[in-house]
Amino acid sequence: MAVLTTADVLKINASEELGGLIDEAIKSNPELGYFAASPITRNAYKTLVATALPSVGFRAPGTWRTFADGSLDARTVECKYIDASWCVEKALAEQSDWGADMLYAYQAQSHLNAAFYLIAQETWYGTLADANGFNGLGAFIGGTGDYYIDANAGESSLTDTTSVFLVRTGMDGIQYAWGSNGQLTEGEIKDVLLANKSDSTLTGAWATAQEVGGWVGLQISDKNAVCQIGNISDTANKKGLTDNLIYDALSRFPVGKGPTGIFMNRRSLRQLRQSRTATNATGAPAPVPTEIEGIPIYVTDALGNAEDWSSSSSSSSSSSSSEG
Repeated sequence: MAVLTTADVLKINASEELGGLIDEAIKSNPELGYFAASPITRNAYKTLVATALPSVGFRAPGTWRTFADGSLDARTVECKYIDASWCVEKALAEQSDWGADMLYAYQAQSHLNAAFYLIAQETWYGTLADANGFNGLGAFIGGTGDYYIDANAGESSLTDTTSVFLVRTGMDGIQYAWGSNGQLTEGEIKDVLLANKSDSTLTGAWATAQEVGGWVGLQISDKNAVCQIGNISDTANKKGLTDNLIYDALSRFPVGKGPTGIFMNRRSLRQLRQSRTATNATGAPAPVPTEIEGIPIYVTDALGNAEDWSSSSSSSSSSSSSEG
């Protein structure tokens, strides 16, 4: 059975124009091109997460054994509305050297790009990126346990940290859930009056606008489907990303259920490359890493370089990463 992605789900009901915008927006946000996605009828539903295996055992004929079910937790997956609607004043559009239609197309593309970028940030940081969004993988891990590795354990006052996530996608792993059967609202482009009435005075201006939006959430079906390497620093004498850290993370996954993707920002990719020693006869620098043990590396700007997991109200994690 083929695995659907966000593009597959959203383009089924979208116009040709919106479908093209979706393809372009995904190019800059690899999360939406990698994670599996499913359309769902409702915007909230319950799913079961396996947290422990059932009890089995050998027994001799004629003897009994104890039966015990595996542990399943019921989790609610809530989709949140992402609003990519746009509006531009008609007078400004008419002044554009591009022409009004080109400006409208630019508005639609830039707003969808920004919406997909926010979904990518929400995937890792959850409500730290946007308090009105869905819960992310960082909060699911919670900075503790077997599936969290602190690259600079015991260090304090680190202000330049980032994370790397190893994930397994799919129905039995992690995937996006797109509500309303995966349909983006795609309103017609029309003129609207932006008005404000104060006492008996009406002020406003004519604009052109389009409603674009949809319902999206993150489903986690297996607690063993993600591992976070956190507290990765770029400060002198502090630990950056290395192969040892990644192999430590790989060792945490059950056999046969390893990660299918590794996500990091450009700075972490640079650190990983610099940690390697070139072994070829010419002494050329080590090549830029693209995979580890056959697991592809995805470089994303949605992982920031100034993470703050302490508060959901204010966090610099929502900013894009700095230069690689």
